[in-house]
Amino acid sequence: MAVLLELGQHYVQQHQLHFGKGCYEWALLLAISSKLLDGQLTATRRLCRLYGCESPDQAQCIVYSQHRLQLLTHAGDRGREGEALEALSQLYLTLGTERAYRAALDYTKTSLGIFIDLGCREKEAYGWLQAGKIYQLVDQIELVDLYVQVAQDVALSTGDTGFLLKLLEAAGDIFFNSSQEREKAITFYRDRALPIAVKSSSLRSRLRLCNKLTELMLHLQLYEDAVEFAQTALDISITLGECLNERVAYHRLASLYHRLHQYELAEHYYLKTLSLCPSPLRFDEETLYYVRVYQTLGDIMFSDLKDPFDAAGYYQLALAAAMDLGNKRSQLQLCTRLATIYHNLLVDRQLSLFFYQKARTLAAELNVRRINMAPGQQYGSAPQYRTTGR
Repeated sequence: MAVLLELGQHYVQQHQLHFGKGCYEWALLLAISSKLLDGQLTATRRLCRLYGCESPDQAQCIVYSQHRLQLLTHAGDRGREGEALEALSQLYLTLGTERAYRAALDYTKTSLGIFIDLGCREKEAYGWLQAGKIYQLVDQIELVDLYVQVAQDVALSTGDTGFLLKLLEAAGDIFFNSSQEREKAITFYRDRALPIAVKSSSLRSRLRLCNKLTELMLHLQLYEDAVEFAQTALDISITLGECLNERVAYHRLASLYHRLHQYELAEHYYLKTLSLCPSPLRFDEETLYYVRVYQTLGDIMFSDLKDPFDAAGYYQLALAAAMDLGNKRSQLQLCTRLATIYHNLLVDRQLSLFFYQKARTLAAELNVRRINMAPGQQYGSAPQYRTTGR
C-alpha cells in the first residue's frame, strides 16, 4: 500500500493524473480490505487533494471528503473532524445552490460545536462568522448580525490583536460582497478594523481596508468621505513602492473629484494615472484604458471646463489609442466629436473636413446611417468656450 501511495504521488508530480488516481484508489481499496484506518485516511486525503487541486472535480472531491469525515469520526479525532467539516462546508458553498448552502450551514454548525467543545477559540470565532456568511447567502438577514456579533465577541476574548483585525475585516467582507446592506461593511472596516491596523502599524492591512472603503463609498455615492481613504491608500502605496496600487489610488481619486465637480483635480489625477501606465502598452486592456481615460479627459475639457482646444488634444490622443486597438466604434465617436469641435468652436475647416470624412468612412463600414454633427445642447454655444489652450 505504501508503494502504491508513493507511486501515485510520483505520477501526479509527473502530471500523469490518470495513473495517479488509479494508484491512490487501489491503495484505498487495499486499506479498506485490510481494515487499516491510517492507510484509508492517507489515501483519502490524497484523493481529496487530487480532485480538489490537480484534477478538479467537485463531485468526486465531495464524495471522498465525506468518506474522510466518516473515517475521522470513527477514529475519534475531534480536531481533524472539525477541520474536515469546515472543508466540506466550503465545497458545498462553491456549488452555489440553495440546497448546497443549507448543507454547508449544517456542516459549519457541526464543526462549530466541535470547536466550542475543544476550546479552539479562533476556530470557533471563524465558525460563527462562517455561519453568518451563509445566513446572508440564504437571505436570513435577521440572523447575520447575531452570528457576526458572537464571532466578534469570541475574537475579542482571545486577546490576539492580529487575529481580531483579520476577523473584523472578514466580517466586513460579508457585507461588502453582499447585494444587501453593503453600508454595514463601513462600520467594520472604518470604525473597528482600521483603528487596530493604525495602532498596530500594519501598513498592508491599512492599504487593503482603505481600498475597500474607497470602492464601497464610491458605490454608495459617499464621494466626499471616500476622498480621505483614497488619499491614504495612495500615500501607503507610495510608501510601499507598489506601483499597481498607486495607479488604482490615482484613478479612484480622479473619479471621485470628477463626481465632486472638481474638474482640475480630476484632470490632474487622471494624468498621474496615465503617467504610471507601462510603456509601450502590452495588452489590449491597457490600450482600451487609454481610450477611456483620454476620452473622459476630453469630455471634462469640452463639457465642464469649456476648453475646446484642450478637449481636441485629449480626443486625438484617445483616437490614436482607439486606432491602435482597432476599435472602430470608438473611432467613429471620437472623429464625430473632433469634427464638431473644429467646425463649430475652433473654426478650422480643414481639420473639420478631415475628421468628418473619416467619420463618414467609419460609419459606412459600421453601417451607421446618420452622423450627428450638431454641437448638442450639453455643449452650449460657442461664446461659452475658450478658443486657446490653457
